[in-house]
Amino acid sequence: MNNLAQLHIDHTKCSGCGRCVQVCPGSLFFLDPSHHAAHHPIERFGWDGCWKCQHCLAVCPNGAIHILGKDPKDSLPAPPLETAAPVLDALVANRRSHRRYQARNVEKETIRHLIGLLQNAPNGGNKLQVEYALVDDVEQMDRLRTLASERMDALAACGIYPDGYDAKSFQDLKRAEETVRPDMLFCGAPHLLIPHAPADVGCGWQDTAIAGTYFELLCAAHGLGAILMSFCLDVLKRMPDVWSLLHIPDDHCVSMAIGFGYPMIPYARGVQREDAVRSEVLSFPAVS
Repeated sequence: MNNLAQLHIDHTKCSGCGRCVQVCPGSLFFLDPSHHAAHHPIERFGWDGCWKCQHCLAVCPNGAIHILGKDPKDSLPAPPLETAAPVLDALVANRRSHRRYQARNVEKETIRHLIGLLQNAPNGGNKLQVEYALVDDVEQMDRLRTLASERMDALAACGIYPDGYDAKSFQDLKRAEETVRPDMLFCGAPHLLIPHAPADVGCGWQDTAIAGTYFELLCAAHGLGAILMSFCLDVLKRMPDVWSLLHIPDDHCVSMAIGFGYPMIPYARGVQREDAVRSEVLSFPAVS
């Protein structure tokens, strides 16, 4: 039987609970006459095969399922809800958009660890198509910052402004650089991450936005500051030669860029939002 996903079920551990049957998006599992989990032939990956989601490995209470060469004992255990919930609540409430950073590198091992965790971010059809353009060195980031800023000013001198700007609003922006922050393009961030994905396959726009927001929250959890940006993308796309240095394929979409690094100014507490969440409880007519 074809088994492209290297799926193995240890029947000495399988209790026949059927959870794998219920969660597999590819409908690959069934319970055999002995009430043990079994699977259909796996001839391909994708919509009509194995989604590579590893739901089966994750849901089995006894660790009976191995797939894609993964051993369930190597997975991170779920954190206890009584401790996880307050920590995540505090992270969400205390995350801030940082616009001033220390001029030093974040350890490359830390950056790679955070990007690796993004493989767990939700994405359409579990296609895992998001890629990342990364600037992980302060000196390289300063080169990009200088190049883009000088080119932006040169274009403005010719009457070419970023989308949504005219001569007056652009000068307002430049004045803000003297007081609010010295770098309106990248907010002084020493590092840059740009998620990108194919625009015409799957859910590229949504997937890149989700990856960016997950990365910001991961930064907060690891003592890093971050800021989600779109203005720098609008500016960079007006200078194709500079944009090409990012090595983002022409057929890929980009929804945001994330500046990150060690924050210069720490925040002592979360803010207290006063506006009520605008929501409406919906009801629908009964179907006869």
